[in-house]
Amino acid sequence: MAKILVLLITGKDNINTEMVSFNFAANAVKNAKADVEFLFLGRGVQAADNKQKSSPQFEEQVDELLKLGIKVKICKVSMAGEGITESDIFPGIEMVLGGVEVNSKIESGYAIVTF
Repeated sequence: MAKILVLLITGKDNINTEMVSFNFAANAVKNAKADVEFLFLGRGVQAADNKQKSSPQFEEQVDELLKLGIKVKICKVSMAGEGITESDIFPGIEMVLGGVEVNSKIESGYAIVTF
């Protein structure tokens, strides 16, 4: 079975790319039965901010990923850099150290797909 870590590093300036990342992750599970995890990293943490304009759409996407059994994580360091706090992110997202998480997934045989 394929193991994929989807990294969202694109900020709110490119909503289309953010949506493609959610769809890619969901379809990898639905169609390929892949083991998928999702990580908001760098400017990508903006998509998990519940105060932004597109937050209802993005929260719906995060909810779908969680329902599919995809672990959704966010980098604490990136959050701090963007001024995002724990209360600003959608429910169900686990806060991690992004670099440590990426390294761990690589060591565990995950392919990294970046959007």
